[in-house]
Amino acid sequence: MDKVEKYLAYNGKVSIICVNTKNLIEEIKNIHDLTPTTTAVLGRFSTVCGIMGLTSIKENDDSITVQIKGDGPCGSIVGVITRDYNVSKIKTYIQNPLIELPLKENGKIDVGTAVGKTGYLNIIKQNDITDKQYNGLVPLVSGEIAEDFAQYFVSSEQKPTVLALGVLVDKNGVKAAGGYMINLMPDATEEEISKIENAIKKAPSISELLEQNKTLEEICKIVTGDENIQLLQENLQIKFQCDCSKEKFKRGLISIGKDDLQKIIEEDGKADTVCQFCNKKYHFTKDELEELLKKI
Repeated sequence: MDKVEKYLAYNGKVSIICVNTKNLIEEIKNIHDLTPTTTAVLGRFSTVCGIMGLTSIKENDDSITVQIKGDGPCGSIVGVITRDYNVSKIKTYIQNPLIELPLKENGKIDVGTAVGKTGYLNIIKQNDITDKQYNGLVPLVSGEIAEDFAQYFVSSEQKPTVLALGVLVDKNGVKAAGGYMINLMPDATEEEISKIENAIKKAPSISELLEQNKTLEEICKIVTGDENIQLLQENLQIKFQCDCSKEKFKRGLISIGKDDLQKIIEEDGKADTVCQFCNKKYHFTKDELEELLKKI
């Protein structure tokens, strides 16, 4: 069962959110028919999107659109994040879901090469109430995703952040998936920061910890080095949820313009559209297209 928990460490000077997203990533793998390589890539990306929904979105009307565009073979990776109180809702896709790369020498999936080490991470925050939009664009650090997002949090949001993401996958499916994010408060001391750094160096990877069936509380203690962490919140969720509809695709067809829509009617006599996020298909008959044409 997927879980999300928030803790405080070192007497409230350090916050940590830890997530188990195994079922979520298995669902996304099945939706997009992902290979082990792209499961690892989109799995890490989807996990951090889910975390951001619970840490960076404060109001239910706000949203975040995230894009990674690297020079690797997997192409663009896109996520849209919204929040409904204690639920982070995400929809994500990867441009080239069927690529598969050889494992690295250490036996790990080569996420960095799949994503590419040259490119950018773009994060757009939209507030529907004030109609304000914030755009944060940073160059990729490694293409490993966790390092790239951590760099964004430090450079664009001035939040000293430790971020770990992991997905263990084989031909049978997702064995483990999850992550944690540690944020330092301004009053965190050098000694406490040093303890966290040493704890992380000694700790197994997040995917290994989850595969070992460690609880999220145990993981937080291991990676912070603090045995006296305090539970802040546990009734949190991350869900894949797409809000596509035939009505939205109608608007999309109208937006292509009269000439192009007329061409579709004359050449195909129908239109079949597919949502890139959830792969749901929407069919439009010739009569429906002609009705749309009248609205242009």
